[in-house]
Amino acid sequence: MPDQPNILLIITDHQAFYGHDRPGVFDFKWPRFEQFAAAGTRFDRAYSVCPICTPARASMMTGQYPSKHGLVWNCEREDNQNLSDFRPGQELYSHHLSKAGYRNAYVGKWHCGHTRLPQDYGIEGWSLPDYGKVYMSDAYREYAKHRGLGEARALIEHHMEMPQWEGTEVVLHHPSPWRFMNGSGVLQGPPEAHEEQFVAHLATEKMRELAGSGQPWSLVASFWGPHQPFYPSEPFASRIDPRSIPEYPSFRDDLSGRPLRHFYHRDFHHWDARRWRGNWPVWQEILARGYGQALQLDAAVGGMLDSLTDLGIADNTLVIWVADHGDASASHGGLWDKGSTMTEEVVRVPLAVRWPKGITSPRQIDRLVSNMDVTATLLEAAGIPAPAGLDSRSLLPLCQSGPAAEWPDQLVCEHNGHGEDILQRMLLHGPYKYVAALEDGDELYNLEQDPFELCNLVDSPAHRDVKADLRNRLMAHIQKTRDTRAQRLAYSLRLGF
Repeated sequence: MPDQPNILLIITDHQAFYGHDRPGVFDFKWPRFEQFAAAGTRFDRAYSVCPICTPARASMMTGQYPSKHGLVWNCEREDNQNLSDFRPGQELYSHHLSKAGYRNAYVGKWHCGHTRLPQDYGIEGWSLPDYGKVYMSDAYREYAKHRGLGEARALIEHHMEMPQWEGTEVVLHHPSPWRFMNGSGVLQGPPEAHEEQFVAHLATEKMRELAGSGQPWSLVASFWGPHQPFYPSEPFASRIDPRSIPEYPSFRDDLSGRPLRHFYHRDFHHWDARRWRGNWPVWQEILARGYGQALQLDAAVGGMLDSLTDLGIADNTLVIWVADHGDASASHGGLWDKGSTMTEEVVRVPLAVRWPKGITSPRQIDRLVSNMDVTATLLEAAGIPAPAGLDSRSLLPLCQSGPAAEWPDQLVCEHNGHGEDILQRMLLHGPYKYVAALEDGDELYNLEQDPFELCNLVDSPAHRDVKADLRNRLMAHIQKTRDTRAQRLAYSLRLGF
C-alpha cells in the first residue's frame, strides 16, 4: 500500500448516461471521462443507491443506506419522516479521515442539509444550503465581477412551464432554483460564465492550496451539472447536431404493463411536457443542449485533472469520478427529469477510479456496484479500517485484482418516491432486475434481453421461479440490513402480494 494518498472525489449531478451512448447507432462519449476511465478502473454496472439527490449524496458522505442515515427524500422536504440535516453525532467520511491526519475540503453542490453545510462538520470550502442557487451566490457574483462577465443570462429555446420565454434572453436571477429549471437553450457569454467552470475554478484553487499544506488531503468537487436546465455555453452548445441524434429506443413507449408510478411521472410530474410528446425533432434540440452541457462539464473536470498533473501529485492521488443519479430525458414516452421510478435511465451512473500508485493495471469491471461504495473505497485507500455500521463496500479489491476479487453477486438500491411517497426496493441479480413497491405494482426485467425495459415480466408464468428467488433475496436483505422502513414491504412480499 502506498503512503496515504490524496483523495479527489468528483460528483456530477443528474447525469444522462444510460442508453445515450449507443455504439454503432449514436456515439456520444465524454472525451475526458473516457481518457480518465481508460487509465484506471471503469465500472460498467454502477448504480445510484437511491436515484434522488439528497439520499444518494448523503449515502456517499456516510457509507450508509438512506434508510439508515435518515435523509430519504431531498432535504427541502421537512416532515417527521425525513431528516433535513444529518442527525447529531452522525459520522461522515471526513470524521474518519481527520483522525487519520487528513485535511478535508468540499467545494460545490452539497444538498445534504437545509441548515448545516460541510463547514459545520469541520470541512473547509464553499457550498450552499439545500439545492442551492449558484448564479445568485455571493461567490459567483464576485467571480463574475472579477472577470467582467456581468449577470448570468440564457437564450431560452424550450421551456416547459414558460413557453412565452422561448426565443428570448432571460437573466437567471431568482430566489428559487426551480424558476429556470425545466428549460434548454444557450448560456450567453464565454464558457467561464457557466457554473461548471465556476465550480471547477473554485475546486482547482482549493486543490492548489491543499497541495501545499504538507499533509494528505481530501477534496470533494461537486457539480450542479449536467442537471437541467440545459444551458451550455458556446462552443459546447453547438457540439452536437440535433439532427444527428437518433430516436431514443423507448421514446414511444406507451407504458403498457407498468405500475401507476410511471404514469405519475409522465402525466403529472411534468405535465407541461405533454406538448412535446411524440415530437422527436423538439427532443433532438433539447438533448443536443443536454449533451452540450455534459461536454462542458467533462471539459471542466478535465481541467481539474490537468492541474493534478501540473502540481506533480497525480500519481498518489486517488480520484473517483461518479454521478449521484441519472436522468430520464426522452425515455419511456418522452419523460423529463426524474420521478418515483427506478428505470435504468435514472438509476445507472458513470463510475471510474484512478490511482496510479495504488492501481497499476487498467480494468473494465462488470460487477454490480453502487455510488455508496465510494465511501469505503476512499477510507481503505487512506488505511482506515471499515467503521461499524458501514453499508458501503470498498472497490479497491476489484480495482486491484479484477474478476479474482470476492464480490457479492447482487445489489440492492432504495427509493422512497419523489413527489409521491412510493417506497421501493430494487434488487439486481444476474441479468434480472426486480423492483418491489409498497402499495403499487412490482416490476421484473431481463436486462440482457430487454435493456430498455419495454416488457415487464412480473406476471409472466415462465418467470415465476425467478420472481420468487428475487423476492426471497430482497426479504433477506431487508432483514439483514434492518431496513425498518421496508418492513411493511417485506411483510407484503412474504404474503405474496
